Amino acid sequence: MLEQNKTIVEIKNLSHNFGLKTIYNNLNLSIKEGSVYGILGKNGVGKSTLINILMGYIKPNHGECLIFGEPSHNLSNQAKKEIALLHEGFISYDYMSIQEFEAFLAPFYEKWDKEIFYNLVDLMELNYEQKLSTLSFGQKSQVVLGAIFAQNAKLLILDDYSMGLDAGYRRLFIDYLKDYIKDTNKTVLITSHVMGDLVDLIDEMAIIQRGGRIHQDTMGNFIENFKCYKLDNQTICETRIHRLEEYKGEKKIYTFEDIHELEEIQTDFEDKFLGFVGKY
Repeated sequence: MLEQNKTIVEIKNLSHNFGLKTIYNNLNLSIKEGSVYGILGKNGVGKSTLINILMGYIKPNHGECLIFGEPSHNLSNQAKKEIALLHEGFISYDYMSIQEFEAFLAPFYEKWDKEIFYNLVDLMELNYEQKLSTLSFGQKSQVVLGAIFAQNAKLLILDDYSMGLDAGYRRLFIDYLKDYIKDTNKTVLITSHVMGDLVDLIDEMAIIQRGGRIHQDTMGNFIENFKCYKLDNQTICETRIHRLEEYKGEKKIYTFEDIHELEEIQTDFEDKFLGFVGKY
């Protein structure tokens, strides 16, 4: 197990809004070397906004973001070389073949490893001469992800990697990512609204809710301590309830409290996540 002492990403007192809509309010978090950190939340809560701020595309209203100790809005060329970014709504060159796409990208990256690129392509049993335009969306996404891995960067920022991928391609990506970072000091910052794939991947996470509310936790602690209970006719103090749900007369409460007088309902991470942020 690698020691995770060095801070790769640090966010200090970050506040940002679009007009009257608060996205972040005094956010502080740090991401350690060798860890996988998840920025989780429903669509529209600001996951991609945070990535845009970290990459210097958006200047926050207040606060500071550091990557490798440098201000994110003014990164040195050397720091930029150590970041591999998958941005929501990626662009690919559909007129190129897979082989042409790899050859086109390779000169831009000093540590490019074509073997890594083709490893992921080979898992899909694709012909290197096949045009990107003829690939399914899932196949094309995996080719783009192969290009991200081939950069051999110290920090991988993966903004909504699951967009448009079915369960099979998502599992392929997660399995490959685990193997890719195993026994390395590579750091991964990943955003997603698909929860089921992430349980055995993420070390720490920030769950973003509308209005700028943030809950920071480890994956293990959240799964163990955020619980769901069936509520019959008992009266429960509101301070013990994080969220109350009612559907067809059946009531459930979600809480970090141990409520021994109620029947606990066993839930997986996705259920817990939805119980935390709300289904609607």
